[in-house]
Amino acid sequence: MPAIWVSGLLAACLMTAALADDGWDLSREDAPRQIKVYTRAQADSDYDEFRAEMLAPQSIDTVVAVLRDIPAWPEWIARIRKVKLLRHEGESNWVYVVYKLPYPFKERDTVLQSLLRREGKGGVVTIRSMAVRNVPMPEQDGKRVHLYDLQSTWRLTPLPGGGTRIELSGHGAPGGFMPSLVFNYNLADEPQQTMRLLRVMLGREKYQPKK
Repeated sequence: MPAIWVSGLLAACLMTAALADDGWDLSREDAPRQIKVYTRAQADSDYDEFRAEMLAPQSIDTVVAVLRDIPAWPEWIARIRKVKLLRHEGESNWVYVVYKLPYPFKERDTVLQSLLRREGKGGVVTIRSMAVRNVPMPEQDGKRVHLYDLQSTWRLTPLPGGGTRIELSGHGAPGGFMPSLVFNYNLADEPQQTMRLLRVMLGREKYQPKK
């Protein structure tokens, strides 16, 4: 077994133990794709939060290239139907997002502010996104429920020998009519599907480092 996977699996085992101590429950696992999704209740909300992790052989630069390709988000991020980049400043983006939900629930939309931070050259990369109120939404047709309580974080950690440990965490309220029982029951499915499709995206030639 390559050193990258030995180190990654050891880190995953330690992380699993730590998450269990913090009240996280393993809700979904896709062993062939090295994906795990955890959920836990929030003290101040009826809606649970999630945390997903995956090991990938690609470099952090490749993962960042996929995450920063905003027009491609609907291809792989669960529930996203449409995106529009509203503003870009340095390492920050403001993006209008439309989420599709199953019948009978209305579509949701929001404006996300996303900020990328790097911990030194070749170090950990985090991308934090949260819904903001101070940016007008471009579409106001009354057919969607606006989300203002939504945030997520991507954390990318380089593995010894190459590869990346990818973590995605998030929480929020779905707005409108959405029973917490329904929301919490399906919560882990979306990050699992997102991670599966992210693995496919990471293999695309357009995201590979230039030789």
